[in-house]
Amino acid sequence: MANSRQNQIDASEKCSCRGYNLDKLIQPNILIILAKQSMHGYSIIQELERKNLFVDERVDNTGVYRALKTLEDREMIRFEWITEKSGPAKKNYMITEKGFECLENWISTLEDYKKSIETIIEEGKNVLKDRK
Repeated sequence: MANSRQNQIDASEKCSCRGYNLDKLIQPNILIILAKQSMHGYSIIQELERKNLFVDERVDNTGVYRALKTLEDREMIRFEWITEKSGPAKKNYMITEKGFECLENWISTLEDYKKSIETIIEEGKNVLKDRK
């Protein structure tokens, strides 16, 4: 029973209202990073960490590599193997023309969402203000 209660607590802490479904924003952020310069997966993860997209939550490394694979499968990014004198070969990712088109679509979509979000915020604030 206690384990069930703990799962409910964990589930409420991971609620969408706390930003836990924002992992989809990894894709446009990867495209933005690669539009600036090509880099390998670990550097992309470091850059995402630096951006602090998830409010002090660590970036899910596996999720980043999964997003890279998805973007690659959709021909939005490509990679070249980089071999150095020491250490293993690394995939160096770069954005493609199709990736730039996708990034343009992302920006348009996010701008539309921004308008909707601003409306939700304003309405929510008014309702909460009227409640007091």
